[in-house]
Amino acid sequence: MQNEARLLHVTGTVQGVGFRPFIYQLAKSHRLSGYVKNLGNHVEILIEGKRVNLESFLNDMPEKKPPLARIKEVKINTVSFSGFLEFIIIQSEQGTFENSIIPPDTAICEECRMEIFDPSSRYYHYPFAVCTNCGPRYTTVRTLPYDRENTTMADFPLCGECEVEYTDPLNRRHHAQPFCCPECGPELWLSDAQGKVLAKNYEAIVKASHLLAQGSILSVKGFGGFHIACNARKEDPVQELRKRLGRPEQPFAVMAKDTVVVESFAEPGHEDLKCLSSAHRPITVLPKSKTFELAESVSPNLHNIGVMLPYTGTQELLFDLMPDSVYVMTSANLPGRPMVVENEEALEKLKGISDFHLLHNRVIANRNDDTVIRVVNGKSAFIRRSRGFVPEPVELPFEVEAVAGVGAEMNSTVTLAKGKLAYISQYIGNTSHVETFRYHAEVFQHLVQLTGIEPLNWGCDLHPAFNTTRFAISRGREKTLQVQHHYAHILALMADNSLPEDSKILGIALDGVGYGKDGTAWGGEFLGASYFGYKRLGHLLPQPMPGGDLAVKIPGRMVLGMLSGKLGEAELEKLPLYFPRGRQEFSAVAQQLQRKINVTMSSSAGRVLDAAAALLGICQVKTYEGEPAMKLESAAKRSLQKPDLSLVFKKEGEAGAPVLDTTELLLGVYEHSCGKYSPEDLAFAVEENLAKGIAEIAISLATKKGFEKVGLSGGVAYNDHITSCIAGTLKEAGFEFLTHRRVPCGDGCISFGQAIAAGLGTDSEGTLYDVGSR
Repeated sequence: MQNEARLLHVTGTVQGVGFRPFIYQLAKSHRLSGYVKNLGNHVEILIEGKRVNLESFLNDMPEKKPPLARIKEVKINTVSFSGFLEFIIIQSEQGTFENSIIPPDTAICEECRMEIFDPSSRYYHYPFAVCTNCGPRYTTVRTLPYDRENTTMADFPLCGECEVEYTDPLNRRHHAQPFCCPECGPELWLSDAQGKVLAKNYEAIVKASHLLAQGSILSVKGFGGFHIACNARKEDPVQELRKRLGRPEQPFAVMAKDTVVVESFAEPGHEDLKCLSSAHRPITVLPKSKTFELAESVSPNLHNIGVMLPYTGTQELLFDLMPDSVYVMTSANLPGRPMVVENEEALEKLKGISDFHLLHNRVIANRNDDTVIRVVNGKSAFIRRSRGFVPEPVELPFEVEAVAGVGAEMNSTVTLAKGKLAYISQYIGNTSHVETFRYHAEVFQHLVQLTGIEPLNWGCDLHPAFNTTRFAISRGREKTLQVQHHYAHILALMADNSLPEDSKILGIALDGVGYGKDGTAWGGEFLGASYFGYKRLGHLLPQPMPGGDLAVKIPGRMVLGMLSGKLGEAELEKLPLYFPRGRQEFSAVAQQLQRKINVTMSSSAGRVLDAAAALLGICQVKTYEGEPAMKLESAAKRSLQKPDLSLVFKKEGEAGAPVLDTTELLLGVYEHSCGKYSPEDLAFAVEENLAKGIAEIAISLATKKGFEKVGLSGGVAYNDHITSCIAGTLKEAGFEFLTHRRVPCGDGCISFGQAIAAGLGTDSEGTLYDVGSR
């Protein structure tokens, strides 16, 4: 039988995941010769041999690929037979790295984990043991191609033994760029608050473990930044940490050794366990168990808690002597600011917060916070898409030119897209802070460097005062498209669900705030949308926000704004609302409303939930993002009666557009609050009626306008009760209901939607029904 040859170009996540040694072994097993080499944006493979062996190789490649590899496309060409005598791995070539895919950081694999606990292994108790199937990648990359000299591991030349493993194609550590051992790799040490070294390597971990058990607060350096840790089973250290951080109520994420320990304080479902135990190791938001065996102050007044399992060798070893321990593991940063990543920075910025520091000397090239996932309506939803997923691309249902989306202001990300691939950055934070905005620019530039995408067109928010808007306009100038915030949400939703280019959808966008086309604050919108335009078909009733952002911090102001036209001053004075300056502030707010001075109008769904939480005494002051609405949801979960109250009224707005009258919703809560219903029952009724009212308007609009698909985006979509109710009502009415699958529901998806708009040349409001033309 005559020998033949095939030239393959394989794209996808095929760098840094052991793909080339896998191809080497597979070719050898099928008695083929040729080569494999990395060309930056793809892997090139030449295989030569008998046709039956070539076909077997091609069948086995996608089936037996390494666990972290993702094959997107394989282009196969028949070429002339060259007569290679064996199969070899050729060193990476410099070339184009556009759309190159660097694998994300993943948890330590089981083989490496077993080795760090095996006394006979040379990796015994060594926290940096990794192989091609696990470990940090994105957080180590400085430039491409993804070879050791282009990562932070270039600071640690391989010793002789490691060099043998690293260069052996049959070894699972072949070309594992973060690979090292105790002789040649990074070092770990424990220091006091002033930086004095107290212990090194495993001794440092043992001492840190005992300090945590005794109640000390430690900073712990990981893959992409620092955590602040303390004993989550004891009230005193958790309360002390809250005091030092100035976070009186914000929930802390915790880490436990395994799912058995997790089940001592939480009740994970099947989908929860899949997320929790995956190689991505995200923080997974779980329902608390009835026997909650942790300090109540870990997640105060909430029905759920964020939980993760260990994903680094250091974390695994911290549980070695204390397997039943549960540790608070919260990001070492001020709210909305970038996470601490450097040792000197930790000693300076965490002074007065951490008693001790567990440090190492591997540089973090890319700051990368923990991913957060919650199961909503039976499906996993990203709250924050970061470590473990970035920089894996999101595949688009169509092609776009090289474009950038720069995000909004809160929970910001950036997106670069070209062809059918969109790269969404890690979580950045609140870009109104100078430090975070500087980090935003750094992330953007690094993503350009890694993907090779130089944007031709730019998408940004409609709000003129956002730092991100100014950033895009200064870079893109006349090539910059300003995209309405909620339309960006719906564009992201459509592309997230792979809807084709000629699709139309009724999008429901429910969140805290977004700059509207009319100059007011939107946040409860019904948008008829295509990829080329949108029309505002309905919305929640615009409500007065006396004092603007003060009404976000003190939601009692929202209550007065919403009910001032329905209740007299005497009745309003009797409401159990909190104002920092008491009666004086109440009078000032009343006058603001009467004279319409410094009063912003907003259709925000988030502000309605805030007002309900304040009126019911569930949350009177917002100390962290989303707090009133989160506590309202938790109160609703505790409802015993689950009352069937009718609180919602709809009315027609301008041009016949339906408006959900949220004043009547809140008035109904007020009228029932003195009766037989508890605050928990009324919290349930608020969410149920708001969801049903939204679903009924959506059904009416979709029927009238001919939409078959209805989708939900925005931060309110994280509320399981509201989302499940909307989804169930729409499905009963025969509509297909869409939520996010691969990107966050909240503002983490905005840059993605902006990039879609910029890539397709989206028009402004009013061109919805001109679908298919540009």
